[in-house]
Amino acid sequence: MKKNLRSLLFSFFTSLFIAGTFNASAMAEDVLIDKVVAVVNDRIILKSELSSKMYEQAQALAAQNIPVNDTAALRKKVLDSLILEKLQEKRAAQIGINVTDEEINQQMQNIAEQNQMSLLELRNRLNIEMPDGFQKARQKIKQQLTIQKLREAEVISKAQVTESEIQNYLKRQHLANKNVSFHLNHILIALPESATPQQRETALESIKSLQQRIKSGEDFAQLAVRYSNGSNALSGGDLGWMKEDEVPTFFADALDGLKVGEVSDIIQSPSGFHLIKLADKRDSSANQILTEYHLHRFIILSDDVDRSKIPADLMALTQSIHSISDFNALFKKYPDIPAEVNAASDLGWRTLEKIPSVIRDDVAKLNPKNALPILATEKGWMVLYLDEVREVSNADKNETQKAIQAIRMRKANEMFDLWLRRLKDEAFIQIK
Repeated sequence: MKKNLRSLLFSFFTSLFIAGTFNASAMAEDVLIDKVVAVVNDRIILKSELSSKMYEQAQALAAQNIPVNDTAALRKKVLDSLILEKLQEKRAAQIGINVTDEEINQQMQNIAEQNQMSLLELRNRLNIEMPDGFQKARQKIKQQLTIQKLREAEVISKAQVTESEIQNYLKRQHLANKNVSFHLNHILIALPESATPQQRETALESIKSLQQRIKSGEDFAQLAVRYSNGSNALSGGDLGWMKEDEVPTFFADALDGLKVGEVSDIIQSPSGFHLIKLADKRDSSANQILTEYHLHRFIILSDDVDRSKIPADLMALTQSIHSISDFNALFKKYPDIPAEVNAASDLGWRTLEKIPSVIRDDVAKLNPKNALPILATEKGWMVLYLDEVREVSNADKNETQKAIQAIRMRKANEMFDLWLRRLKDEAFIQIK
Protein backbone atom coordinates (compact mmCIF):
# COMPACT_ATOMS: atom_id res chain seq x y z
CA MET A 1 0.00 0.00 0.00
CA LYS A 2 3.02 2.22 0.15
CA LYS A 3 3.20 4.63 -2.72
CA ASN A 4 6.42 5.20 -4.53
CA LEU A 5 8.23 8.10 -2.87
CA ARG A 6 9.14 9.73 -6.15
CA SER A 7 5.50 9.80 -7.30
CA LEU A 8 4.45 11.35 -4.00
CA LEU A 9 7.04 14.07 -4.38
CA PHE A 10 6.18 14.55 -8.03
CA SER A 11 2.56 15.19 -6.98
CA PHE A 12 3.88 17.70 -4.46
CA PHE A 13 5.87 19.52 -7.14
CA THR A 14 2.91 19.37 -9.51
CA SER A 15 0.71 21.01 -6.92
CA LEU A 16 3.27 23.80 -6.62
CA PHE A 17 3.45 24.31 -10.37
CA ILE A 18 -0.34 24.22 -10.86
CA ALA A 19 -0.95 26.60 -8.01
CA GLY A 20 1.18 29.39 -9.39
CA THR A 21 0.53 31.72 -6.45
CA PHE A 22 -1.40 31.13 -3.27
CA ASN A 23 -4.19 33.47 -2.26
CA ALA A 24 -2.11 36.09 -0.47
CA SER A 25 -5.00 37.63 1.44
CA ALA A 26 -6.09 34.22 2.73
CA MET A 27 -2.57 33.51 3.91
CA ALA A 28 -2.33 36.89 5.57
CA GLU A 29 -5.62 36.25 7.33
CA ASP A 30 -4.33 32.91 8.65
CA VAL A 31 -1.22 34.61 9.99
CA LEU A 32 -3.29 37.29 11.74
CA ILE A 33 -5.81 34.93 13.33
CA ASP A 34 -3.71 31.76 13.53
CA LYS A 35 -4.82 29.42 16.26
CA VAL A 36 -4.43 25.87 17.48
CA VAL A 37 -6.87 23.45 15.81
CA ALA A 38 -5.58 20.24 17.43
CA VAL A 39 -3.26 19.01 20.16
CA VAL A 40 -1.45 15.70 19.50
CA ASN A 41 0.45 14.56 22.62
CA ASP A 42 3.01 17.36 23.09
CA ARG A 43 2.63 18.78 19.56
CA ILE A 44 0.11 21.20 18.06
CA ILE A 45 -1.48 21.71 14.65
CA LEU A 46 -2.15 25.33 13.64
CA LYS A 47 -4.97 26.64 11.49
CA SER A 48 -2.45 27.95 8.96
CA GLU A 49 -0.85 24.50 8.71
CA LEU A 50 -4.25 22.88 8.14
CA SER A 51 -5.22 25.50 5.51
CA SER A 52 -1.94 25.03 3.64
CA LYS A 53 -2.31 21.24 3.68
CA MET A 54 -5.94 21.48 2.50
CA TYR A 55 -4.88 23.69 -0.41
CA GLU A 56 -2.08 21.31 -1.36
CA GLN A 57 -4.43 18.32 -1.17
CA ALA A 58 -7.13 20.04 -3.24
CA GLN A 59 -4.54 20.71 -5.97
CA ALA A 60 -3.37 17.09 -5.89
CA LEU A 61 -6.97 15.85 -6.22
CA ALA A 62 -7.63 18.30 -9.06
CA ALA A 63 -4.58 16.88 -10.88
CA GLN A 64 -6.32 13.46 -10.65
CA ASN A 65 -9.64 14.94 -11.88
CA ILE A 66 -11.26 14.34 -8.49
CA PRO A 67 -13.38 17.41 -7.64
CA VAL A 68 -13.77 18.54 -4.02
CA ASN A 69 -17.51 18.86 -3.43
CA ASP A 70 -17.48 18.75 0.37
CA THR A 71 -14.93 21.09 1.94
CA ALA A 72 -15.89 20.06 5.49
CA ALA A 73 -15.25 16.40 4.71
CA LEU A 74 -11.91 17.26 3.12
CA ARG A 75 -10.97 19.34 6.17
CA LYS A 76 -11.73 16.42 8.48
CA LYS A 77 -9.67 14.01 6.35
CA VAL A 78 -6.72 16.41 6.04
CA LEU A 79 -6.73 17.10 9.79
CA ASP A 80 -6.72 13.37 10.45
CA SER A 81 -3.76 12.92 8.09
CA LEU A 82 -1.87 15.71 9.88
CA ILE A 83 -2.56 14.04 13.21
CA LEU A 84 -1.17 10.74 11.87
CA GLU A 85 1.88 12.57 10.52
CA LYS A 86 2.57 14.10 13.95
CA LEU A 87 2.17 10.73 15.64
CA GLN A 88 4.50 9.00 13.20
CA GLU A 89 7.12 11.76 13.44
CA LYS A 90 6.99 11.53 17.25
CA ARG A 91 7.31 7.75 17.16
CA ALA A 92 10.24 7.99 14.72
CA ALA A 93 12.04 10.37 17.09
CA GLN A 94 11.39 8.06 20.04
CA ILE A 95 13.06 5.07 18.38
CA GLY A 96 15.94 7.11 16.95
CA ILE A 97 15.12 7.13 13.25
CA ASN A 98 17.29 9.60 11.35
CA VAL A 99 17.36 10.78 7.74
CA THR A 100 20.75 11.98 6.52
CA ASP A 101 21.48 14.87 4.16
CA GLU A 102 22.99 12.35 1.73
CA GLU A 103 19.68 10.46 1.53
CA ILE A 104 17.77 13.68 0.91
CA ASN A 105 20.30 14.80 -1.71
CA GLN A 106 19.97 11.48 -3.55
CA GLN A 107 16.18 11.81 -3.68
CA MET A 108 16.47 15.40 -4.95
CA GLN A 109 18.83 14.17 -7.67
CA ASN A 110 16.36 11.41 -8.60
CA ILE A 111 13.50 13.92 -8.86
CA ALA A 112 15.62 16.23 -11.02
CA GLU A 113 16.51 13.37 -13.39
CA GLN A 114 12.90 12.19 -13.52
CA ASN A 115 11.87 15.67 -14.66
CA GLN A 116 14.82 15.94 -17.08
CA MET A 117 16.47 18.75 -15.13
CA SER A 118 19.78 19.33 -13.44
CA LEU A 119 19.69 19.74 -9.67
CA LEU A 120 20.41 23.46 -10.10
CA GLU A 121 17.52 23.82 -12.56
CA LEU A 122 15.19 22.05 -10.14
CA ARG A 123 16.26 24.32 -7.28
CA ASN A 124 15.71 27.45 -9.39
CA ARG A 125 12.33 26.20 -10.62
CA LEU A 126 11.07 25.48 -7.10
CA ASN A 127 12.34 28.78 -5.71
CA ILE A 128 10.58 30.63 -8.54
CA GLU A 129 7.31 28.79 -7.89
CA MET A 130 7.20 29.71 -4.21
CA PRO A 131 9.45 31.41 -1.65
CA ASP A 132 12.10 28.99 -0.38
CA GLY A 133 10.51 26.24 -2.47
CA PHE A 134 13.65 24.12 -2.72
CA GLN A 135 14.10 23.98 1.07
CA LYS A 136 10.41 23.17 1.54
CA ALA A 137 10.75 20.32 -0.95
CA ARG A 138 13.73 18.99 1.01
CA GLN A 139 11.62 19.07 4.17
CA LYS A 140 8.88 17.16 2.36
CA ILE A 141 11.39 14.52 1.30
CA LYS A 142 12.74 14.24 4.83
CA GLN A 143 9.24 13.73 6.22
CA GLN A 144 8.40 11.04 3.65
CA LEU A 145 11.70 9.20 4.20
CA THR A 146 11.22 9.34 7.98
CA ILE A 147 7.74 7.81 7.75
CA GLN A 148 8.97 5.22 5.24
CA LYS A 149 11.80 4.19 7.60
CA LEU A 150 9.37 4.09 10.52
CA ARG A 151 7.03 1.77 8.64
CA GLU A 152 9.96 -0.50 7.78
CA ALA A 153 11.04 -0.61 11.43
CA GLU A 154 7.61 -0.92 13.06
CA VAL A 155 5.58 -2.91 10.53
CA ILE A 156 7.57 -4.55 7.74
CA SER A 157 10.47 -5.82 9.89
CA LYS A 158 8.05 -7.31 12.43
CA ALA A 159 6.17 -9.33 9.84
CA GLN A 160 7.49 -12.83 10.60
CA VAL A 161 8.03 -15.25 7.71
CA THR A 162 8.24 -19.01 8.30
CA GLU A 163 10.15 -21.56 6.27
CA SER A 164 6.89 -23.28 5.25
CA GLU A 165 5.52 -19.95 3.95
CA ILE A 166 8.65 -19.50 1.84
CA GLN A 167 8.41 -22.99 0.37
CA ASN A 168 4.68 -22.66 -0.33
CA TYR A 169 5.29 -19.31 -2.00
CA LEU A 170 8.04 -20.70 -4.25
CA LYS A 171 5.85 -23.68 -5.21
CA ARG A 172 2.96 -21.37 -6.14
CA GLN A 173 5.28 -19.17 -8.20
CA HIS A 174 6.71 -22.12 -10.12
CA LEU A 175 3.25 -23.53 -10.78
CA ALA A 176 1.72 -20.22 -11.75
CA ASN A 177 4.67 -19.13 -13.92
CA LYS A 178 3.32 -15.57 -14.01
CA ASN A 179 3.92 -12.15 -12.57
CA VAL A 180 0.61 -10.31 -12.36
CA SER A 181 0.31 -6.81 -10.87
CA PHE A 182 -2.86 -5.00 -9.83
CA HIS A 183 -3.63 -1.28 -9.56
CA LEU A 184 -6.20 -1.00 -6.79
CA ASN A 185 -8.43 1.67 -5.26
CA HIS A 186 -9.74 1.11 -1.74
CA ILE A 187 -12.47 2.21 0.65
CA LEU A 188 -12.29 1.19 4.32
CA ILE A 189 -14.94 1.66 6.97
CA ALA A 190 -12.90 0.97 10.07
CA LEU A 191 -13.94 -0.94 13.17
CA PRO A 192 -12.49 -0.23 16.62
CA GLU A 193 -10.73 -3.09 18.38
CA SER A 194 -13.22 -5.20 20.36
CA ALA A 195 -16.08 -3.61 18.40
CA THR A 196 -19.57 -4.03 19.82
CA PRO A 197 -22.32 -5.66 17.74
CA GLN A 198 -23.89 -2.22 17.31
CA GLN A 199 -20.63 -0.70 16.03
CA ARG A 200 -20.21 -3.61 13.64
CA GLU A 201 -23.76 -3.21 12.35
CA THR A 202 -23.33 0.55 11.86
CA ALA A 203 -20.07 0.06 9.92
CA LEU A 204 -21.65 -2.63 7.76
CA GLU A 205 -24.60 -0.36 6.93
CA SER A 206 -22.15 2.41 5.97
CA ILE A 207 -20.19 0.20 3.57
CA LYS A 208 -23.43 -1.17 2.08
CA SER A 209 -24.62 2.38 1.47
CA LEU A 210 -21.36 3.25 -0.31
CA GLN A 211 -21.56 0.05 -2.36
CA GLN A 212 -25.04 1.03 -3.53
CA ARG A 213 -23.97 4.58 -4.39
CA ILE A 214 -21.09 3.21 -6.50
CA LYS A 215 -23.51 0.88 -8.30
CA SER A 216 -25.73 3.90 -8.96
CA GLY A 217 -22.87 5.63 -10.75
CA GLU A 218 -21.14 7.77 -8.11
CA ASP A 219 -17.37 8.08 -8.44
CA PHE A 220 -15.37 5.60 -6.34
CA ALA A 221 -12.46 8.01 -5.77
CA GLN A 222 -14.70 10.86 -4.58
CA LEU A 223 -16.45 8.57 -2.11
CA ALA A 224 -13.07 7.31 -0.87
CA VAL A 225 -11.91 10.88 -0.19
CA ARG A 226 -15.09 11.67 1.75
CA TYR A 227 -15.78 8.47 3.66
CA SER A 228 -12.83 6.03 3.68
CA ASN A 229 -10.85 5.53 6.89
CA GLY A 230 -7.93 4.00 4.96
CA SER A 231 -4.48 5.60 5.01
CA ASN A 232 -4.76 6.38 1.26
CA ALA A 233 -8.19 8.04 1.43
CA LEU A 234 -6.92 11.49 0.45
CA SER A 235 -5.57 10.12 -2.84
CA GLY A 236 -8.98 8.73 -3.76
CA GLY A 237 -8.16 5.42 -2.08
CA ASP A 238 -5.37 4.79 -4.61
CA LEU A 239 -3.16 1.91 -3.37
CA GLY A 240 -0.94 2.07 -6.46
CA TRP A 241 0.48 -1.01 -8.19
CA MET A 242 0.98 -4.18 -6.17
CA LYS A 243 2.32 -7.50 -7.33
CA GLU A 244 -0.04 -10.42 -6.89
CA ASP A 245 1.99 -11.73 -3.95
CA GLU A 246 1.86 -8.34 -2.17
CA VAL A 247 -1.93 -8.03 -2.19
CA PRO A 248 -3.42 -8.51 1.32
CA THR A 249 -4.76 -12.03 1.68
CA PHE A 250 -8.27 -10.82 2.50
CA PHE A 251 -8.37 -9.05 -0.91
CA ALA A 252 -7.12 -12.06 -2.89
CA ASP A 253 -10.43 -13.95 -3.23
CA ALA A 254 -12.31 -10.76 -4.07
CA LEU A 255 -9.88 -10.05 -6.93
CA ASP A 256 -10.44 -13.48 -8.46
CA GLY A 257 -12.55 -12.92 -11.57
CA LEU A 258 -12.78 -9.15 -11.08
CA LYS A 259 -12.47 -7.24 -14.36
CA VAL A 260 -10.72 -3.90 -14.81
CA GLY A 261 -13.07 -1.12 -13.70
CA GLU A 262 -15.21 -3.39 -11.51
CA VAL A 263 -15.73 -3.07 -7.75
CA SER A 264 -15.60 -6.05 -5.39
CA ASP A 265 -18.22 -7.30 -3.01
CA ILE A 266 -17.87 -6.18 0.62
CA ILE A 267 -14.74 -7.63 2.26
CA GLN A 268 -14.35 -8.08 6.01
CA SER A 269 -11.00 -8.02 7.82
CA PRO A 270 -9.69 -7.23 11.33
CA SER A 271 -9.51 -3.56 10.24
CA GLY A 272 -13.16 -3.30 9.23
CA PHE A 273 -15.15 -3.50 6.00
CA HIS A 274 -13.60 -2.86 2.57
CA LEU A 275 -14.47 -2.26 -1.06
CA ILE A 276 -11.77 -2.49 -3.72
CA LYS A 277 -11.85 -1.37 -7.33
CA LEU A 278 -9.58 -2.96 -9.92
CA ALA A 279 -8.29 0.15 -11.71
CA ASP A 280 -5.86 -1.76 -13.95
CA LYS A 281 -4.04 -5.07 -14.32
CA ARG A 282 -0.89 -6.20 -16.10
CA ASP A 283 0.99 -9.46 -16.64
CA SER A 284 4.77 -9.33 -17.05
CA SER A 285 5.32 -13.06 -16.88
CA ALA A 286 7.99 -13.08 -19.59
CA ASN A 287 11.42 -13.12 -17.98
CA GLN A 288 13.29 -9.86 -18.37
CA ILE A 289 16.94 -10.15 -19.42
CA LEU A 290 19.18 -7.82 -17.44
CA THR A 291 22.64 -6.66 -18.48
CA GLU A 292 25.09 -6.38 -15.58
CA TYR A 293 28.51 -4.74 -15.47
CA HIS A 294 31.36 -5.79 -13.15
CA LEU A 295 33.16 -2.58 -12.22
CA HIS A 296 36.28 -1.72 -10.23
CA ARG A 297 37.21 1.74 -8.95
CA PHE A 298 40.49 3.33 -7.89
CA ILE A 299 40.83 6.85 -6.44
CA ILE A 300 44.05 8.83 -6.93
CA LEU A 301 43.95 11.51 -4.25
CA SER A 302 44.45 15.10 -5.39
CA ASP A 303 43.62 18.54 -4.00
CA ASP A 304 43.92 20.16 -7.42
CA VAL A 305 41.35 18.58 -9.73
CA ASP A 306 40.54 20.60 -12.84
CA ARG A 307 38.09 18.85 -15.16
CA SER A 308 39.25 20.95 -18.08
CA LYS A 309 42.95 20.06 -17.61
CA ILE A 310 43.36 16.31 -17.26
CA PRO A 311 47.04 15.35 -16.79
CA ALA A 312 48.41 13.56 -19.84
CA ASP A 313 49.99 10.80 -17.74
CA LEU A 314 46.63 9.93 -16.18
CA MET A 315 44.94 9.84 -19.58
CA ALA A 316 47.63 7.43 -20.77
CA LEU A 317 47.25 5.40 -17.58
CA THR A 318 43.60 4.58 -18.17
CA GLN A 319 44.32 3.68 -21.80
CA SER A 320 46.93 1.14 -20.64
CA ILE A 321 44.55 -0.92 -18.45
CA HIS A 322 43.28 -4.04 -20.24
CA SER A 323 43.00 -6.65 -17.48
CA ILE A 324 42.25 -7.01 -13.79
CA SER A 325 45.98 -7.47 -13.26
CA ASP A 326 46.64 -4.08 -14.87
CA PHE A 327 44.02 -2.54 -12.60
CA ASN A 328 45.41 -4.17 -9.45
CA ALA A 329 48.86 -2.83 -10.34
CA LEU A 330 47.54 0.62 -9.38
CA PHE A 331 47.79 -0.35 -5.71
CA LYS A 332 51.57 -0.81 -6.12
CA LYS A 333 51.94 2.25 -8.33
CA TYR A 334 50.37 4.50 -5.66
CA PRO A 335 51.50 2.99 -2.32
CA ASP A 336 51.18 6.31 -0.43
CA ILE A 337 47.38 6.43 -0.82
CA PRO A 338 45.77 5.33 2.52
CA ALA A 339 44.42 1.79 2.26
CA GLU A 340 40.90 2.82 3.36
CA VAL A 341 40.48 5.11 0.31
CA ASN A 342 40.39 2.14 -2.07
CA ALA A 343 39.37 -0.60 0.36
CA ALA A 344 36.10 -1.17 -1.53
CA SER A 345 37.50 -0.97 -5.04
CA ASP A 346 35.46 -3.94 -6.31
CA LEU A 347 32.01 -2.47 -7.00
CA GLY A 348 30.56 -5.85 -7.94
CA TRP A 349 27.89 -6.52 -10.57
CA ARG A 350 25.57 -3.61 -11.30
CA THR A 351 22.77 -2.91 -13.74
CA LEU A 352 22.79 0.44 -15.53
CA GLU A 353 20.12 1.74 -13.15
CA LYS A 354 22.59 1.36 -10.26
CA ILE A 355 25.35 3.24 -12.07
CA PRO A 356 25.49 7.07 -11.69
CA SER A 357 23.61 8.70 -14.57
CA VAL A 358 26.54 10.91 -15.61
CA ILE A 359 28.60 7.87 -16.68
CA ARG A 360 25.78 5.42 -17.48
CA ASP A 361 25.96 5.83 -21.27
CA ASP A 362 29.77 5.64 -21.29
CA VAL A 363 29.75 2.39 -19.32
CA ALA A 364 27.13 0.90 -21.65
CA LYS A 365 29.34 1.66 -24.68
CA LEU A 366 32.60 0.48 -23.08
CA ASN A 367 34.04 -2.88 -24.08
CA PRO A 368 35.05 -5.22 -21.23
CA LYS A 369 38.71 -5.21 -20.13
CA ASN A 370 38.92 -1.44 -20.56
CA ALA A 371 38.77 1.65 -18.35
CA LEU A 372 36.79 4.82 -18.84
CA PRO A 373 38.75 8.03 -19.44
CA ILE A 374 39.96 9.41 -16.10
CA LEU A 375 37.13 10.97 -14.06
CA ALA A 376 37.28 14.03 -11.79
CA THR A 377 35.76 13.67 -8.30
CA GLU A 378 35.76 15.65 -5.06
CA LYS A 379 38.53 13.43 -3.64
CA GLY A 380 40.70 13.42 -6.73
CA TRP A 381 40.95 11.41 -9.97
CA MET A 382 39.02 8.17 -10.40
CA VAL A 383 39.90 5.18 -12.55
CA LEU A 384 36.80 3.10 -13.42
CA TYR A 385 37.59 -0.28 -14.95
CA LEU A 386 35.02 -2.59 -16.59
CA ASP A 387 36.12 -6.20 -16.18
CA GLU A 388 33.12 -8.19 -17.45
CA VAL A 389 29.58 -7.86 -18.83
CA ARG A 390 26.90 -10.53 -18.47
CA GLU A 391 23.20 -11.06 -19.16
CA VAL A 392 20.99 -12.66 -16.52
CA SER A 393 17.32 -13.41 -16.18
CA ASN A 394 15.51 -11.60 -13.39
CA ALA A 395 13.98 -14.97 -12.53
CA ASP A 396 17.44 -16.13 -11.42
CA LYS A 397 17.76 -13.41 -8.75
CA ASN A 398 17.85 -14.97 -5.28
CA GLU A 399 14.39 -16.49 -5.25
CA THR A 400 14.38 -17.15 -1.52
CA GLN A 401 15.10 -13.50 -0.67
CA LYS A 402 12.44 -12.38 -3.13
CA ALA A 403 9.98 -14.76 -1.49
CA ILE A 404 10.75 -13.44 2.00
CA GLN A 405 10.35 -9.84 0.85
CA ALA A 406 7.09 -10.52 -0.98
CA ILE A 407 5.53 -12.37 1.98
CA ARG A 408 6.70 -9.69 4.39
CA MET A 409 5.23 -6.92 2.21
CA ARG A 410 1.90 -8.72 1.97
CA LYS A 411 1.70 -9.09 5.75
CA ALA A 412 2.78 -5.48 6.22
CA ASN A 413 0.05 -4.30 3.86
CA GLU A 414 -2.47 -6.21 5.97
CA MET A 415 -1.12 -4.78 9.24
CA PHE A 416 -0.51 -1.13 8.31
CA ASP A 417 -3.96 0.36 8.92
CA LEU A 418 -4.22 -1.52 12.22
CA TRP A 419 -0.83 -0.19 13.29
CA LEU A 420 -1.87 3.39 12.49
CA ARG A 421 -5.10 2.96 14.42
CA ARG A 422 -3.27 1.66 17.49
CA LEU A 423 -0.81 4.55 17.28
CA LYS A 424 -3.78 6.90 17.31
CA ASP A 425 -5.62 5.05 20.08
CA GLU A 426 -2.58 5.28 22.39
CA ALA A 427 -2.16 9.04 21.87
CA PHE A 428 -3.67 12.09 23.55
CA ILE A 429 -5.58 13.93 20.81
CA GLN A 430 -7.74 17.00 21.37
CA ILE A 431 -9.58 18.67 18.49
CA LYS A 432 -10.17 22.35 19.22
